[in-house]
Amino acid sequence: MRTPEGNRSAARSGGIPAAWSGESGRIRRPSMAIGFSVLASGSKGNATLIRLGGASVLIDAGLGPRTLDARLQRVGADRRHLGGVMLTHTHGDHAHDLTLRWMARHGVPLHCHPAHLDEAGHRPGFRELARVGLIRTFDDRPFLVGPGLWAEPFELKHSGPTFGFRLQGRLGRSGRPSSIGYLTDTGCWDSRVADALADVDLLGLEFNHDEQMERNSGRSPALIWRNLGDRGHLSNDQGAALLSAVLSRSGPGAVRQVVLLHLSEDCNRPGLAVQTATEALKASGRRASVFAATQAAPLSDLWVKPARRPRAPSPAGFPWES
Repeated sequence: MRTPEGNRSAARSGGIPAAWSGESGRIRRPSMAIGFSVLASGSKGNATLIRLGGASVLIDAGLGPRTLDARLQRVGADRRHLGGVMLTHTHGDHAHDLTLRWMARHGVPLHCHPAHLDEAGHRPGFRELARVGLIRTFDDRPFLVGPGLWAEPFELKHSGPTFGFRLQGRLGRSGRPSSIGYLTDTGCWDSRVADALADVDLLGLEFNHDEQMERNSGRSPALIWRNLGDRGHLSNDQGAALLSAVLSRSGPGAVRQVVLLHLSEDCNRPGLAVQTATEALKASGRRASVFAATQAAPLSDLWVKPARRPRAPSPAGFPWES
């Protein structure tokens, strides 16, 4: 019988082929659910599609227009129907300049923080969006990103202004809202971050690298130091610790789907990341489906249903919490 570390060693060498593991597979689309499709995740480009009713928005637009078109088509969506893009940070793998310029030509707004503009407002894509009045800035309060869909940002530590999001949405005025937590590109976390993600239905967390693989990667010492630092990326173990902290703050029925994000192609393996997350779930006495998003192909058709237990109101308050 393999020990957890034995399982991890096998996964490092590709011995665990798990693209996902956990209690069950993908949830069929229920009525009034939020759709969650990771179009791509990793250092070569990031974009995640959120759908509610007939509306669709992206978290990040780090793919070029042609690649974005192809990935959207693979999940049954269309770039022409996008209602907006929410930006985590301005790095090129999250904000592709050609796609920002396409957004400016086709009337797709960009939701970003004022600090993003301070850092990247000189880039052609940002300039074009500003020129045609398609920049929508957010602060630390929930903001509307589509009909019935709200996002609450929280600040992260990375090499530049970076934000995670808690999304909540519902159609109509009855029923509980569905919720998603989304966090990637941060080198550390604290209780404030775990609190922001508590009681979501689907949790997307960065599991960027295996620390042993990173240290032995042969990369430049500066890059290794950056990735392992407090303003770099979460390791599998750090992501698992955050997952455990979120679970400890969440009631029964919450966090039923976990999506692992921004996996390094050089210093991680999907099976290893899944194994580490699964160990955290088991240690917490919880069950959930675990999925590893990748760079090469979309992870689609995750439909988020409301938790059995509503989340306590956030300090800022979503509209239906008043």
